[in-house]
This record gives sequence, C-alpha cells and structure tokens, in this order.
Amino acid sequence: MANVRQYTGLVTASEVITNSFTNQATDTALISDNLIEIAELAHIKSELGLDFYEELKTQNNGGTLTTDNQALMTDYLIPCLCWFVRFEALNEIQYQTSSSGLVSNLDEFSTPVSSEVFNQMKQDTYRKAKVFLDDMIAYITHADQVNKYPLYGQDGDNSMPDTDNATKLGGIIFY
Repeated sequence: MANVRQYTGLVTASEVITNSFTNQATDTALISDNLIEIAELAHIKSELGLDFYEELKTQNNGGTLTTDNQALMTDYLIPCLCWFVRFEALNEIQYQTSSSGLVSNLDEFSTPVSSEVFNQMKQDTYRKAKVFLDDMIAYITHADQVNKYPLYGQDGDNSMPDTDNATKLGGIIFY
C-alpha cells in the first residue's frame, strides 16, 4: 500500500465552495485539508478500490493524469467529492469547538436553524453526493468504458475494509 496520505487532496476548498455551496463567499478556512481527506477516505476510497484510488492520488499529485483519469476527475469525481466534503463540513461550519466548549457559529445577522432543519440539510447534501457517486460508478462500469479503468474495484493486498455490511436509507442504517 502506497503512502498517498502525503499527497494533496483530490479537490481544494475553493473547488468545494464553487461546486457545492450557494454562498460563494464561504470562508475556505472552514474546509481544512484534513476534512477533504476524511471525505476521500470515508466516501471515495472504498467505492473506487484501494488500487484505483492510489493511482488517482499519485497521478493527480504528479500532474500526470491519463486522459481517461482526467476526464473522470473533471466530470465525475470532483463534483461528487465536493458534495461529500460539504457533507463532512456542515458540522464544522455550524458549530465550533473552543475553550468554552461547543458553540454555534452565529453573527449578529444570523438566526440559528432548528436541529430538524439542520439534519434535513445534511441528509439532502448526502443524497446529492450519493447521486453524483452513483453516476460516477455507472460511468466507470459502463460498457463503453471497458479497459479504461483497469484498477477500478481492485485491492491488490486485500487491505480494504469490507464496507458492504451496512446500507443507509433515509437516516436509518440497515445491517
């Protein structure tokens, strides 16, 4: 297993804001490199397979993306990952940890939303990310893409966790 954690994320905070936020003036500092990495590891790596994920990270970092991988990144992976990063970032944007504990990020012109509205926003963000993910996987596995992504779904050393044990449907997790 290659150490691809040393490489930059597959998206930037600016790309996340451009692709998935209504407010384009959102502070990029709210979307850390660690948050992007968490979204990659939690939502993208297991879907692509370890070998393909490592190939994309390595090529992206080296500026050597193949034509097929560049098309996949531009048209599918970046939009998908941006929504997953937004999903992971919503809690950080809504709340902040401080020496006083957990506090809401509010200014004098804001009104807090209820927990129910906040959870609806998170669920809708996850749904949008999943739509992009499903579309990306359909593209990769379509008959006209045969042999373009040979490492897709591969885990040469069987180090990937088995993630097919649970599914999420409307906030309910089924095992």
